[in-house]
Amino acid sequence: MAAMAPLSVILAAQAAAGILNAPSFVWNEIRLARSVALLHGFSLYLDRDSTGPVIGTLHTPVSHCLYLLAAGFHSPTMALLAGSLLSVLLVFGPLGWVLLRACAGARDRLFVAAAAFLFCGFLILQAPGTFHTACMIHTDAAALAFGTLACGVFCNPRKAIGAPQVWLAGLGCVLAAGSKQTTAPIVLAIALFVGASAGAKLLAHFAAAVTLGGALLWGAILAFVPARAFLFNTVTLAAHRPLKSGAAELLVTSYREGKLDALPALFPMLLLVGFQWIGAQRRLDLREFVRANRWLAFVLAAAVLIPVTAKAIVSAGADVNHLGIVLYFLFVAAGLAIEQCLAVPDQAFLRGSGWICAALGTFVGIAPGAALTLPSRLRDVRANAPEAALRYARRHPGRAYFPFNPMASLLSAGMAYHVDYSVYDREIAGYPLTAQQFDAGLPSGFKVVAIPPGEQAQSSALRSLLARYDKIADTELPGWTVYSNSSSPSAVSSSAWPRISTTSSSPESSGCGGRRRGPAG
Repeated sequence: MAAMAPLSVILAAQAAAGILNAPSFVWNEIRLARSVALLHGFSLYLDRDSTGPVIGTLHTPVSHCLYLLAAGFHSPTMALLAGSLLSVLLVFGPLGWVLLRACAGARDRLFVAAAAFLFCGFLILQAPGTFHTACMIHTDAAALAFGTLACGVFCNPRKAIGAPQVWLAGLGCVLAAGSKQTTAPIVLAIALFVGASAGAKLLAHFAAAVTLGGALLWGAILAFVPARAFLFNTVTLAAHRPLKSGAAELLVTSYREGKLDALPALFPMLLLVGFQWIGAQRRLDLREFVRANRWLAFVLAAAVLIPVTAKAIVSAGADVNHLGIVLYFLFVAAGLAIEQCLAVPDQAFLRGSGWICAALGTFVGIAPGAALTLPSRLRDVRANAPEAALRYARRHPGRAYFPFNPMASLLSAGMAYHVDYSVYDREIAGYPLTAQQFDAGLPSGFKVVAIPPGEQAQSSALRSLLARYDKIADTELPGWTVYSNSSSPSAVSSSAWPRISTTSSSPESSGCGGRRRGPAG
């Protein structure tokens, strides 16, 4: 009990370190800019032949609507911090609710739930993929929140599974897929769980809930976005991403990394199942076994997401966030299994083993060094590229085009222009912008193109544009790569654009640009 308080402080410090790092990660600005653009009336889903700024999203819109809560700030730093905090709440809020729900009626309910929460929380912040989802601005956070609610409605062991729970689960599945379409297989996981634990009648209720909820969401989307434009972005572009070179090696590497991250979560589940199997006086049938282990809903969710995760990992633009979705559901399942072990008062071996698993998982994920970095992170929180770009845009209205910092023009002038990564998404999917389309999404009469430190032009369109410019040093943008041209840019013929590379490290679904652990520790 005495360790709970300091462990909670360390967990909060690790999460805070991730939040404070949000303004320095270029993809956070790009993703939040889509919600800011919605506030200014721009469409995120341009059709193939439409003209206008390609802000770009390959994902369904629910998550972008949720991040509107963080899009109203006039400072990019504050907006990005708020967006990162929202991600943390979307991940950890439903997690806490599920763990409390599963402990209903148990002795020392809050203590057991807190232990399981610390176990899950430290593992989430330790694994690169789940850390990215929890602390960065990403569609994954919203998808996991709704997916957790969909699986978690069944986790109260004192309540029989009924129609209200099944309907809530169906709506949760719809909203999860409405946040990120690749989480749609969760529908299959819940269907398997309901069918195995409750029978065909409630399975029919679940099917009705998904059908009705999906129809309502589809109707709401079509009320604001033309169907052709929406499907072009979320289906055509998303499905035509080329494979990375060395796909087999990537899968092997991801499997090894995922296995290491998942080991602390596998032990408590295997322990509980083994104990039930050894101690059972008679063989449990499938329905009894599933009803007795409600955490299997999360295991099934992780399992059905493995194929789409494997496909995403070997596609151009993928990174650790895809693996994190599978790991997250395994972590939650393990937390629930630990609670179930601790809830058996007359089984000292099972309770003791549960505490050992909880302690091991917790200490694996502890990164006390994160607390040491908080003062410097707080001191330098406004020293970031989004703030520098906004200051420049306000001092020199209309002078600069920031292809990686869309919030500069949105917050300074209420205008949106091409985001280079979004233009690149079009190119690698086989639908490059025409010269006219590219020119239509650029600022009128701009003189310089400014690229922040650590980034480089990805799209062939931008590289061709920069080929006609000269590199300069701008004292107002130290460390930036700045290109200048005395004359206003004009469209470049698409036939002159160089061959498109599909091995770049930075498309739409990019995570951290490489395998990355949580805060330093």
